[in-house]
Order: sequence, then structure tokens, then C-alpha cells
Amino acid sequence: MARRIVLLVTPPVLGRQQWWVDRIANKPHLASLSGYVRDVAEPRTLELDTDRDASVSDLLDALDFALVDDVALVGISCWTSLHYLGALAVAAHVRKRRPDLAIVVGGHHPTAVPGDFDERCFDIVVKGDGEHVLRRLCGEWPRRSGRCDVVEGGTFDQSDPSHIDWDNYVRPIVKRAALWMGASRGCAYQCRYCIEPERGAHYSRYAVDAQLDLIDRLVVTHDPRVIAFSDPLFGANRRWLEAFLDGVERRGLPPMFWCETRVDLMSRDLLEHFKRCRFMVDFGLDTGSPAMVTRMQKAASPDRYLERAHETLTTANAIGLPHGIYIIFNYPGETPETVRETQRFIDSLDGSGPVSGFLSCQTFFILPGTSSYRRMADDAAAFGTEIRHPAWWREPGRHHPLATDVLPSAAWRGREHELTAFRSWNEAANQRWCARHPEAVTRFRREFHAGAAPSGASV
Repeated sequence: MARRIVLLVTPPVLGRQQWWVDRIANKPHLASLSGYVRDVAEPRTLELDTDRDASVSDLLDALDFALVDDVALVGISCWTSLHYLGALAVAAHVRKRRPDLAIVVGGHHPTAVPGDFDERCFDIVVKGDGEHVLRRLCGEWPRRSGRCDVVEGGTFDQSDPSHIDWDNYVRPIVKRAALWMGASRGCAYQCRYCIEPERGAHYSRYAVDAQLDLIDRLVVTHDPRVIAFSDPLFGANRRWLEAFLDGVERRGLPPMFWCETRVDLMSRDLLEHFKRCRFMVDFGLDTGSPAMVTRMQKAASPDRYLERAHETLTTANAIGLPHGIYIIFNYPGETPETVRETQRFIDSLDGSGPVSGFLSCQTFFILPGTSSYRRMADDAAAFGTEIRHPAWWREPGRHHPLATDVLPSAAWRGREHELTAFRSWNEAANQRWCARHPEAVTRFRREFHAGAAPSGASV
């Protein structure tokens, strides 16, 4: 007798113009969900957010094809708020085609705003990690109840690699492209713009040897050019990171690697080790202004944070480590002076020697579940901040301009046209820096980007 199927769907990103355009990435959380239930159900996954050119009707046709008779439960991963309208469209389509099926939704957005999902399209909303809830549901195979229940999923301990079916781990869409995998979950920091604190401070990871064995195995089965780690804070445990890099070097693992981490957790030894292991490391600096470090709750000591950041970034340049620097402008409380402070900080990295970095600046947008979201009224009172579309994900149209329609402080009133001026400054800095990339860095970046897809994340 055929086993019942649980269909796990990542919905399309609607209104994605100027956003999500290049955001093609395998999703380790789907592999974890499907792996955790594979002994009690037949899990199948359908990612509808990876085809940038497909129409909504084409995507829904693919959903129809996946809704075979043996599907007994549909799980929708509303991974980000950008997926919200797509999640509604997928759920409504399932309701129309298979009105008998129970539909469960989880992800960052349902965890933050479970009230955005109701009984018209959904039966269960999961707050937190979904593995334990999904396993229970695959044992019960619930039918529609006519109501929408909110269920606490808690946190899942990612320490047992057998939970994932590595033999059938999703392959990159493009041959020899980036393969995404998660080595750990959790982040203990409380940055106000970030959604990770909503999950709690629970941190779990694979043991070093287990992680190295998995990479060895995936090199044989998947032949990736780049392995990209989806960890919210890669190498948060210093001892683990040092042992992992030792293992990569000792085993001579052939892929290139990508990760994102905090700029103030580094040392020269670590940076040199990353380089020897063929890593591209992206640093979530986020600001060069002491005042904004405090307003973002990036670090307890702004001066010490920026001092450590400067040491890390100048050292990365000095040793030729390919790296990226992420900056967020227009966060609540930003003023023309704090912008100039950040620009002066970045300009101070631009000495007379070679440069191996790349600068990526974005403008702030609000996300539900973040401290920034909860503090909107406080920021309005303190700085004159205006979040003009605080629920942009529910609105039709182009989401990027809606989400970024923010007046960070009253100091910008009457000069709002200057809020995007950082873009030309960013472009000029990169043109200047790229002209001074050493030949080895230029060659590495060319080979790396031939197989890598950007994450767009920030730590």
C-alpha cells in the first residue's frame, strides 16, 4: 500500500520587482522537515519561488501537477514576509482543487504574525520550528476542522544529521552551482532589525566531524562548485569554527565556501584560515556610526564594536580574503550625520594598498516579529520615524518601494530625495575597490560567482 504524501510547498514571491530577482537558493529547512517525517510519510517538496520568469498561472499549474490523489496534507513554508501573498495564493488554489485537504503553514512570518492566516485558507499555523509539529500531523493526518489553530512548534535541535535524507538532498537548479546547507541554527544576538531573535537564543549544530563527512559525501553526489551555509551566524562557537576549518584544510575539500558572520568575532588567524579554505566571507557590519550601533542594538559597546570591525576589515584586505560588507542605511534614528559617519568609516578602509572587499548597501525595511516592528511607536516619538507601509506584505503592487518607504528621522524632512544617495556612493566605492583587487582575488571572485547565488541576508 502506497504511503500517504505530505506536500511541502514554498510559495512564489509576488510583487517581487527589484527584490528577490536573483534569490535562488536551496532551502535546508525544507530538507530538515521532509527528512524528519520520511519514516511516517512520503514527503515531496515543491519550490515555486525559484523560477524568476514563470507566470503565476504556470506556477499554479505546477502545483496542480503535484496535488496527486495520495497527497494527504499540504504544508506551506511562508519563509519570509515576501512569500506572504504567494502563500495565500497557493492555499486558495489548494482549497479550490482539494477542499478536503488540511493545510498547515509555518515559517518566519507565521511565527511573527499568526493572525495574518485564518480559517478561510489554513487549518494550522505553526509558530517556531516546524519539525515536531509536522511529524505529529503526519501521524494523525488531520482533516479540515473549520477553524485555524495556532500551534507552538518550539525549537528544533539540529544536531543529528540522520534527520535529513542526504542521498536525495535537493540538487542545485544549475549544474555545479551553489549548494545550500545549514550547519547550525540560532543566534544569541538581539539586533533590532533581525527576525532571528524571534526564534529564541537556542543554538544547535552538527558535530565537526559529522559536518565534514556530510560535505565529503555531497562533493561526490552533487559536485557543487560552491557550498553556501545558511546559518544565521556561521561559526558562532569559536572552538567549533577552528576545528571545522582545520578539518576542511586537512581533508582538502575541493568546493569554495560562502558564509556570513559578525565582523567583531574575527581574529587574524581565523581570517587567514578562511582564506586557506577558499571561503568568501560576508560581514554584517550594518553601520559605521556609533549612534546607529546603539539604535540597532548591534553591540553593547559601539566604540569597541567599530574598533574590532575596522581591525577585521583592514586585515581582510591586507591578506587578500575575498569578502563582502553589508550596510543598512535609513534605519530608525538615522540622520544625515550618522550617514556621513558610516561613509567616513568605510572610506577609512580605503587606504593605498590592495582591496579584496565588496560593499553591499541596502535601505531599511520593516519586518514583523523584529524589535524594530514592535518599537515603531517608540521610534516615531523619539526620532520622528515614519514607517508609511507597516504591513506592506498585505498590499498589492511592488513590494520593494512599499517596504522601503520610510522616513528614518525628522532630520530628513524636506530632503527625502537624499535618502537614496548612498547608492551612487556605494557604486563609486565598489568601482574604486574592484580596480584594486589583486589578481588572485579577481580570479577567485570570477570562479566563485560562476557557481554562487546570493543570499541577500544580513547578520
